[in-house]
Amino acid sequence: MENKQTKTSRRGRPPRSQEEIIASRNIIIQAARDLFAAHGYEGVSMRKIAAKAECLPASLYNLFPSKRHLLHHIWENIFLDLMRELEECYKNTPASERLENLCLTQVDFWLNRPDDCRAIFLIEDHPQNPEEHYFVDDSQAVPQLEIYTRAITEAQQRGEVKAGDPNEIKNVLLCSILGIALSLIGIPEYPWGNPNTLKEMTIRALIIGLK
Repeated sequence: MENKQTKTSRRGRPPRSQEEIIASRNIIIQAARDLFAAHGYEGVSMRKIAAKAECLPASLYNLFPSKRHLLHHIWENIFLDLMRELEECYKNTPASERLENLCLTQVDFWLNRPDDCRAIFLIEDHPQNPEEHYFVDDSQAVPQLEIYTRAITEAQQRGEVKAGDPNEIKNVLLCSILGIALSLIGIPEYPWGNPNTLKEMTIRALIIGLK
C-alpha cells in the first residue's frame, strides 16, 4: 500500500501592503532626520539609521540606495511643505502685501522647523560621481521658488517695485530670508530682541528699498 504524503504548502512572509511600505519609509525618514539633526550628516551612517528605525540595513537600502539619496528625499519633502505654505500665502494675501508676506511666511517656516533649516542649509551637497547631480538640479520643488519672481513682476507692473531683473531681486530676498532664519536659529544666545519685530522690520526695510 502506497504511503500518501500530505502536501502542505510552505508559506513565507506575505508581501507587505502599500500602507506598510509607506509606514516603514516614514519611520526611516524620521529616524534619519532625527539623527542628522543630532549628529550632522557626516556623523550618521546608513547602519545607524537602520538601527534607529529598527529595520534591517538591506531593507533600508531597498528603499534608499545611499545616504545621499535619503538626504535628497528629505530635502524634497521639506521644500514641498514650504511651497505649499507659500502658495497658500500667495492666494490668500492682497496683491499689495503679497511680496512682503511671502518673505515673512518663509522666515516663519524655518523658525518653526529649525532642524529642517539646519538640514537644508548647513549640510553641503556633494555629488559622489559624474552621474550624480546636485539637489537643486534635480528637485521638482526648488524651481517653484519662482513664486517670488511672479510676485516681483506683478509688483513692478503696479509700480510698487522699481525696475530690475526679477530673478536678481528674488535672490536678494532669499538670501535675506535665510540670513534672518539662520541668525535666530544658529545664534540664539545673541540678544536679537523680539524675533517678530526683527523679522518684520528687516523684511519691510528690504521691500521699501525695492521701491
